[in-house]
This record gives sequence, structure tokens and C-alpha cells, in this order.
Amino acid sequence: MARMKQLSVFLPNAPGELQKLCEQLKGASINILAISIQNAKNYVEELFRARERSGRRIVLEASYRGVLRESADHSVIRLVVAEPEKAEAVLREAGHTLDVESVIGVVLANRPSVLGEVAGKFAQANLNIDYVYGSVLANAEASIFVIHVQDIDKGLGLCEDWQKGR
Repeated sequence: MARMKQLSVFLPNAPGELQKLCEQLKGASINILAISIQNAKNYVEELFRARERSGRRIVLEASYRGVLRESADHSVIRLVVAEPEKAEAVLREAGHTLDVESVIGVVLANRPSVLGEVAGKFAQANLNIDYVYGSVLANAEASIFVIHVQDIDKGLGLCEDWQKGR
């Protein structure tokens, strides 16, 4: 497990935008290690539907429609790359709006429930996982996951403790 830098790039939600981003990184010989794409409009719609089902509406419907209109044209691309500082410079120079923040990169055995074990360790410590994304090939021995929490140092310590206890 390791502290990693994640770049969150705000792109127009249109055909070809991801390709352009990849070409910009390729031009600087920067490899993408992990990626997650979230269409902002779909996210807002899902959030509103979940809040409606739970009876916990957080905004008035008129406000929701305004947020939906503003978010319809953008996606959030979360990237972990081999050279984050270089990638940040390349993407900013290309005019992209982006944020940089720390995340936890963790390699897990490719077997059922391992991610659940890590999540349980976080829950026991009352540390909420904001989001996670990862991937593995079906017959690979290990998988990689990217975990975002508010307290990265505490999260890294929990992962370290979990690995020691295995």
C-alpha cells in the first residue's frame, strides 16, 4: 500500500474528450495506472433518486434542476498516473481544470472478501471511505484498488495494520 497522488480532471462530457486527454499524457510518456470516470449529471441524478427513496431530500427540486443543468456537460476523470507532478503540469498547460489530492493505493489478493476485510478495518476505526475504484483480471493473483478517505494518514495506518495481521 502507498500514498499516491490522484488527479481529478474536469472534462466536457463529449465524444473524443477522453481520447484527447490520453493523447496529451501519451505525448509526455505518462502511463495511467488507474482511472475512474463519473458523468456529473448521472451522479447528481443518482444522488437525488437515492435521497428521494430514503425520504431525505437535501435540496428543493428547483435547485436540483439547476445543479443538473450545470453538471450535464461535464465528467470527472480520476487518474492515478506514474508521474503525477509531470502529468499535472502537462494537463494544466493544456488548459484543463483539475484537482490533486492524496489517495491510498493498495494491492490486494484476488480472492473473495479481501476488499471487505479492508473496508471492515476502516469501519472499526470509524473512518468513512469516500470512494474506491480498482481492477483485476479474473485469473490474476493480485488486484489494485484506489481508496479515498478524508484522513489519508489514518487510512494508511489501518491498511498497514491489516496487512501485518494477515
